[in-house]
Order: sequence, then structure tokens, then C-alpha cells
Amino acid sequence: NLKAVDDLSFEVKEGEVFGFLGQNGSGKSTTIRMLLSLIHPTSGHIELFGMPLERNRNEILEKVGAIIERPDLYPYLSAKEHLQLFAKVRKQKIPGSAIDATLEKVGLLDRASDKVQTFSLGMKQRLGIAIALVHNPQLIILDEPTNGLDPQGIADIRSLIQTLSREEGKTVLVSSHLLSEIEQVATQILIIHKGKKMVEGATKDL
Repeated sequence: NLKAVDDLSFEVKEGEVFGFLGQNGSGKSTTIRMLLSLIHPTSGHIELFGMPLERNRNEILEKVGAIIERPDLYPYLSAKEHLQLFAKVRKQKIPGSAIDATLEKVGLLDRASDKVQTFSLGMKQRLGIAIALVHNPQLIILDEPTNGLDPQGIADIRSLIQTLSREEGKTVLVSSHLLSEIEQVATQILIIHKGKKMVEGATKDL
């Protein structure tokens, strides 16, 4: 009986960090699940890279990397084994040098051979982002990436998002319920409440 997302419309431009802001339960994760074709909207239209999602799902998702809430990881595998596994799942031949480069990007290269069960929450979150980045996607979707992290962990994720955008030209959509975090990284912000758009615009204007 609950309409989780209600007539929501927005556009994300290539190369920007788009902040998706709202309280817990406002419809952010539901929207992201629809963008990733994990659930289907009851009405409306989603287009990514100029293509309709319903007709070009596989082609589109090859260009997308995402982490939804907390990543589900295998405690008995190492960080490097996780990236190798997800590369296989994607049926992509990703060289070991690229896997090492991804781990270095998220600050985990020195722990590449360590099992995930020895990792802190912040390290697991960074590994989840590494998994999302391993196939070099054009669009990166991060759902509440700083949830449960300490101040240093939050700062690390913030720095990573800025690096992905400014130095690598990636498009990043990042959701959060923390205005202070979003306004430090996003160039555009969309605020939703109870599934409806409240306001959208450039961070500096809002």
C-alpha cells in the first residue's frame, strides 16, 4: 500500500557527482534498485547512456558499478580473491595489474592477501567500492557509502569519490541522509521526501 517512489524525475549529467539526499525510508534505495534493474517500476521510464533500460539492460549494466547499502562479502576470501571472483562473474578478463590498481585506488593494496574476516567495517566498505570499480565503469552508484563509518572512514570515502570524478572523469551518483557529507562532494543535489522530489539544483545555489 506504500508508494515508495512517487513521480520522481531527474537527470544526471556525464562527469558530475550527483548527490541523492533524503531521510532513511525516503525512497533512495528503491530508486537505485530500479536504476539497476533489480526491481521494476510500476510506471515510468529509465534511460541510461541514452538507451532505455528495459530494452538494453545488459549493455547498460556493463558500464555501471554499484554498491547498495553494505556490501555482502565472503569472510574466508581475500580482498584480491573478491575482485578476481567478481571479474569472473562479469565474464571479463581483467589483468592482475588492473586488480592491484583498483585495490590501490581504495587504499587496500597492502591488505590484498588478507581475508575479509580480518577487515574493519570501513575496509569492507572500501572493498565493496573496489568491486564496483573493478571493470572500469562509466557510471558509479553508491548507496549510503559512509553508513556506520568513523570520521576517518567517511573522509576516505569522500576523497575517493572526488578522485573518481575529478581525476578519472567518472559519473558518480551518491545517496545519503547526511547533508553535510553530500554538500562536500556533490556538484548537483536532489532532495526527496516520502518518494517525492522536494528540490533539485547546483550545490552552490542550494
